[in-house]
Amino acid sequence: MEKARKLCPGVMLQILRQTEPKRIDFVMTHGAVLLFCIGGRLRFAAAAKRTALNPGSFCLLSTEEWRRGLLPELPQGHFEGFSLSVEADAADAWSKCSLGIFSPGFTTVLERIKSFAPGTPLTAGIHGEHVFRELFEAVWEEDLIFSRIKLTELFLTLDRGVIQPEEEGYLPRGQERLIRHLRDHIISDEMHYSSLEELAEEHGISVSFLQKSFKQIYGMPVYQYLKSYRLEKAAAALRGTARSVTQIGLEAGYTNPAKFSEAFRRHFGFTPSEYRRNEQNR
Repeated sequence: MEKARKLCPGVMLQILRQTEPKRIDFVMTHGAVLLFCIGGRLRFAAAAKRTALNPGSFCLLSTEEWRRGLLPELPQGHFEGFSLSVEADAADAWSKCSLGIFSPGFTTVLERIKSFAPGTPLTAGIHGEHVFRELFEAVWEEDLIFSRIKLTELFLTLDRGVIQPEEEGYLPRGQERLIRHLRDHIISDEMHYSSLEELAEEHGISVSFLQKSFKQIYGMPVYQYLKSYRLEKAAAALRGTARSVTQIGLEAGYTNPAKFSEAFRRHFGFTPSEYRRNEQNR
């Protein structure tokens, strides 16, 4: 059985790894079950239709599906991800007691997700995929504190960010793995990353192939993705910290506060100060 861990009252996470198309059994015993894809690709039948999950996407499973398990197909020969079993009332009670004003709305998030048909592949954007990965990695730590921080960040993202159906995109396994590796390289050293020409040459591909493949997977050019990623991180900092707008703008790569404010307004529809004020009043 894969690793399963109770993150807090009402929430259990189960690590899933498949290298052959055998049935996926869930250890969950209550609540809604969300299935997240971290690596590889997963296909299965859900609600009389075919569902395909790519890295960074997730879906809600119907009660029947998570109770009986899934019979998956593995187009890339493997799947890596996790499932979350959520009992919303218990999770909300814990978060309100433990987190106060930073408490995510577990019930609200599940209602948002349930507005889509079970099995619909969903995406929570650039920041969402990043948080999925961090929670997946945090579960291996013995101390629950970091896992709970990432769980809170995940549900705040799902509560206050955009959730929408994923647009289908597909590359051969090796090519997709390379592009996702380059994406991880870029955001892990986002302030000092190499030029696209250097990255392409280092990995034996052309710049045009890198740009085209990146856009196919992530839906936007590399530079636009990095800009959006920085602004999404800035929004998370405005929601979850007391750091000044100027400091958050510097961390996002903007030395000019006015330019940060304008870029943020174009992306979110509010200035950073308005955004923080609106989030505090929610």
